Amino acid sequence: MNQGLATVIGMTIAYAASFLGLILAWRSYKKHHSQEEEKP
Repeated sequence: MNQGLATVIGMTIAYAASFLGLILAWRSYKKHHSQEEEKP
């Protein structure tokens, strides 16, 4: 049970970090994309 719990916690942290990275990348993309549209 202890090994399974550690696995679940580790996977949860990994998925949370991946999701956070996707959100940050999307925000960065949107920020740079909107700046490019305003230049011309």
